[in-house]
Amino acid sequence: MVARFRSWRQKTRKPIEVIGFIAVLVVAIALIFVEVRVYGTGFTGKTLWDWLQLLFIPVVLAVAGFWFNHNERKAAELRADNERKAVELRADNERKVAEKRDKTAREIAEDNQREVALQAYLDKISELLLEKHLRDSDEGDEVRKIARVRTLTVFPRLDPHRKRSVLQFLQESGLIDKDKRIVAVNEADLSNADLCAAQLRGADLREANLSHADLSFANLDGADLRGVNLDGTVLRKANLNHANLSGVDLSKAILWEIDLSEADLSHANLSEVDLRDVDLHEATLSHANLSEANLRGANLNEADLRDAYLQKTDLRDADLSKAQLRGADLCDADLSKAQLRGADLRANLSGTLPFGPTVTTEQLEKAASLKGATMPDGSIHP
Repeated sequence: MVARFRSWRQKTRKPIEVIGFIAVLVVAIALIFVEVRVYGTGFTGKTLWDWLQLLFIPVVLAVAGFWFNHNERKAAELRADNERKAVELRADNERKVAEKRDKTAREIAEDNQREVALQAYLDKISELLLEKHLRDSDEGDEVRKIARVRTLTVFPRLDPHRKRSVLQFLQESGLIDKDKRIVAVNEADLSNADLCAAQLRGADLREANLSHADLSFANLDGADLRGVNLDGTVLRKANLNHANLSGVDLSKAILWEIDLSEADLSHANLSEVDLRDVDLHEATLSHANLSEANLRGANLNEADLRDAYLQKTDLRDADLSKAQLRGADLCDADLSKAQLRGADLRANLSGTLPFGPTVTTEQLEKAASLKGATMPDGSIHP
């Protein structure tokens, strides 16, 4: 109601001021007229100019008063508006400062809680190792169950860097070695973990959640990664030599310049993945889905690609020497300048069957070398 009245007053203020000015002018004229009529003496012989001079002073005074009042009112309104804005600005700044202070306090409190959780976990596992002989326990022992539950519980409570600390502790303590796994980390929440350059050689990480983790430059030589969630995981320049990635979906992982030599990638999903110049020599890729993948310049020397799906795969300049391609589907694959010396290309020629893997003679003619290769029809290329 007050706001509506204020709005109405602002809208009607200007007309009222004009009416007031006119009223003052009319009153002045009326007073002069009355004086002339009632007190006629003293005004005889007055010219029009004399009358205008007589009216000029009250008009000027009226206009000056109106202008002065108007400016004073505007100045007062401007001061009030500036004061209101200053109050609002101070209140807004105080609110932002308070919010920032509260946020900082919360972050410090949360960080302290994470640190307490980490220290409590390390103390408990150390106790299990030293007093309960965790390393010497057998599968199914209560001490192993306690260690696993503690491990699975602590990971979601930690930030990316502290997740790394726990995993490195387990690795260095010999608790997640694939040859003698004591603490199973399957289903462990390692998402977003900072594992850059982490030493995880031979680690058993089966079925762990490593989505969006940073494994750049990490050493995963011989690690067991079967069933691991690698959605959005960064594996830039990681060492995955001899790693077991059988059946893993790598289609959404970042795999720049990684070492996959002798890795087990059978049944893995590598569809549309960029693997340019990647080392895959002696890797097992049987039944792997490599459709539309970029393998230009990749080292696939002696790789096992039996029954692999290579539809529309870019294999230009790739080294497929002595590779096993028997039964592989090479439909529309680009083999331009690929090295196929001694490769086993026994596959169904295009058009010989209504289904199944295919490769055309036109595709093979684009290869850099077919010397000693076993051709699709079983013959040996001279």
